[in-house]
Amino acid sequence: MRDLTLVLPYFANKGMLAEHHRVWLTYPDHLRNRLHVIVVDDCSPTDLRAEPVDCPSIGLGSIRLFRCLEKRRWNWLFSRNLGVFQAETNWVLLTDIDHLMPVETFGNLLEMDLDDASVYRLSRVDAPHPWPYTIAECPVREKKRLHPNTWLLTRGMFDRIGGYDERLSGCYGTDGEFRDRVREQAKSIVLLSDVLVRYPREVIPDASTTIYSRKNDPINDADLTQRRYLRSLIPNWEPLRVTFPYEAVLQRP
Repeated sequence: MRDLTLVLPYFANKGMLAEHHRVWLTYPDHLRNRLHVIVVDDCSPTDLRAEPVDCPSIGLGSIRLFRCLEKRRWNWLFSRNLGVFQAETNWVLLTDIDHLMPVETFGNLLEMDLDDASVYRLSRVDAPHPWPYTIAECPVREKKRLHPNTWLLTRGMFDRIGGYDERLSGCYGTDGEFRDRVREQAKSIVLLSDVLVRYPREVIPDASTTIYSRKNDPINDADLTQRRYLRSLIPNWEPLRVTFPYEAVLQRP
């Protein structure tokens, strides 16, 4: 049975993080102590900095909180890069904070036969209401069942892929180029039958953040196009990783 690190980018998601804690508490002890959690706060608003994120001691293998010190919208690229950089287990699960891992999924991920040379994907269902509920209660959105940016892989494979390119930090719609590099480097991409539970804002209001405009933003699109063009001028470019200042806020144990 393996240990697993869960990497969660965070931006003013206190309610959603608390929901994760409520579910982690339901894990059996022999599973819970194999879960290592790294939360990377993407420079949440200053009023939240004065109000510490609540990460109670609940018997996890470890939980660590880091905070990016430079404001850059949608900087989940850095958050995920830092999470993998700080991870101490071989296997890591990268997903968004509005995706919760039910105990059935977690137990399977610890025990199933996984190939270090492959990368794994997970499907998702929607939470019908705050915990508790059963997976059978969770509706399935067929058109969006596969989350395009949830990845289960080893740290070595992440390094081989190159991680996320922080030249593109601050732009929305950058996950596709990581997927292209996954296809180039992984022996196979395997879709598991196990699911994560996605929380809509109607269930947990801060499950996702809508402070910024996102899709169909011409300023964002022009900026992203320009950054990609400038990157294309660099011969044999490699992704830039962990280029922003950060601080360690919490570590247990």
